[in-house]
Parts: sequence; structure tokens; C-alpha cells
Amino acid sequence: MTQKEKEIERRILDRLIDSSSRLEIQNSTSAATSLAALLGKYSPTVLHDTSAWNLDPNCMVDVIGGMTPDIVLRSPLSGQNRIYIEVKDTEPLGCGIEDSQIARYFLHLLATTTRGPKEGADIRRAVLLCAPAAWFKVRGNAETWNHFRGWFSGLGTAFDITLGELHADSI
Repeated sequence: MTQKEKEIERRILDRLIDSSSRLEIQNSTSAATSLAALLGKYSPTVLHDTSAWNLDPNCMVDVIGGMTPDIVLRSPLSGQNRIYIEVKDTEPLGCGIEDSQIARYFLHLLATTTRGPKEGADIRRAVLLCAPAAWFKVRGNAETWNHFRGWFSGLGTAFDITLGELHADSI
């Protein structure tokens, strides 16, 4: 975790309070183009860098054990975690390509939440990666991110989990 990543996180948290519609999602796998579109009419509980995000720490220990997304948005309606946001500045995603940090968060979200009875009935689910636009162009980062999107975008669409990018330069 770098100081710059903490600054990016702070800007995201400030936007959540002020204007989530200004948190634009790039390369979204759904029709959602902003965080506001995912949140709908709900104000989430915001969990920032805390182990309290994991409602069942004994679940999926091999996949998620000890990991903490930078920002988790929890539904006041269902009490479920609905949106995971991982922030990077220059550091690559943790773990390997097939089992990257972002893939692990996706699998955890899929296994521990429900779609909801109908659209608009709860905060929509998403796994978002926030980094400067240039980060996504660095060879190793692009390889891991594109591998994740290639393998999981179809599954995300099938279960209404949006995958996307938040570009730190525009926050």
C-alpha cells in the first residue's frame, strides 16, 4: 500500500459522499457507467481497509484468507457486501495471473452474495479496479487485468456482477 493509493482511496470516499455519479466506470461489462448507477437509491455502509468487510472469515479461506479490498460497499437493505473496489497506483495486482487479487475478490463476491429479486431492489454487485489510466497500459498489469476480464466477464454478466475500471486521473 503506497501513500498515493491512500490519496486515491480518500478521493473515492469523498466522491461517495459528494457525488457518486462523478465516479465514472470505464470499460464496464454492464450498462452501468457510474457508481451511482450501481448504488441506485441506496446509501451503502462504507468499509475502508478493515477486516470487518468479511462477514464470514471462515468461508473461502484458501481463496480470500487474509486479503482485504481497499473499499467495500455494503447494502443497508440486505446487509451484503455489494461492491469491492481495489486501488492501485503503480503496484501490480497481488498473487498470480490466474489467481489474481481481483479474481479472488470476484469469486468471493459471487459466492457470498445473492443477485437480488429484481433490478433496483438492492445495490447492484460489482468488482472495480481503480488506477491511473496509464496503469492499465503497463504490460504486466494489462496482462493480468485482461486475463481476469476475459475469464470472468461472461460469468459476471450471467450473475449481474459488473466488472470495470475507475480511472484515478479523473477522480
